Amino acid sequence: MNDRPRIGLIGYGYIGQYVYGQITTRPELGLDIGFVYNRSPDKLAELPAAQVLEDLADFGSRSVDLIVELAHPDITRQHGRAFLQETDYMPLSLTAFSDPELEADLLATSASAGTRIFVPHGAVVGLEALEEGRERWQTVTMVMKKPVRSFDFSAAPQFDAASMTTETVLYDGPTRALCPLFPRNVNSHAAAALAGIGFDRTRSVLVADPALDRSIIELEAEGDGVEIKIWRANPMQGVSGVMTLLSTLASIGRARAVQPGLRVC
Repeated sequence: MNDRPRIGLIGYGYIGQYVYGQITTRPELGLDIGFVYNRSPDKLAELPAAQVLEDLADFGSRSVDLIVELAHPDITRQHGRAFLQETDYMPLSLTAFSDPELEADLLATSASAGTRIFVPHGAVVGLEALEEGRERWQTVTMVMKKPVRSFDFSAAPQFDAASMTTETVLYDGPTRALCPLFPRNVNSHAAAALAGIGFDRTRSVLVADPALDRSIIELEAEGDGVEIKIWRANPMQGVSGVMTLLSTLASIGRARAVQPGLRVC
């Protein structure tokens, strides 16, 4: 009898291919692939047919222990509730949770079904400290700087990437309003908000810099005499950083907590 956790992967891009390759070639991880779904099925042509899920609505037929979204926040909007009614869910596109009604619905569904929402830390260092000090923090600020080429401006056409020849501040304000502008670029900001003091109280600063070849995050939290300051640099591959590969795989392996509800991992 195989009691290894079965993982459903949604998205087979840069991160999805890495996670799939690690799970299928490293038995010591103790994980199995339950299914792989991708919006463009031709990208899955080389995978065993038994692993390919053609219609995401049929996810229940694969009896997976954890579904990992590595695609787009629309997946959570369209299917998150259905996933949580049956199994645990780890979305990497955390900007979806900036919609307060969706966040409340997913948390209520998780509590009712006894399933768990895992918040992967991605490339954010110190996310567990934000969660542990959540009742203490008076301010939390994340400053993120990225190369101009690493931004997806499709949801923010008011910005002209070609004109950004020097460091340009794209946004400075509450995290909630930032997420719809750059839903594929600021999942780290959403993770910090979820782990800490929320989307409205967390301050986000987003900077585009054509001179950069990596992503830089500066995270600060202060409250009641306690202060943390974290600086992290991460080489970029498209809209994602290299560290995201390693941290995503590690978060999947750690997703073994017993309590229902939202969990930082």
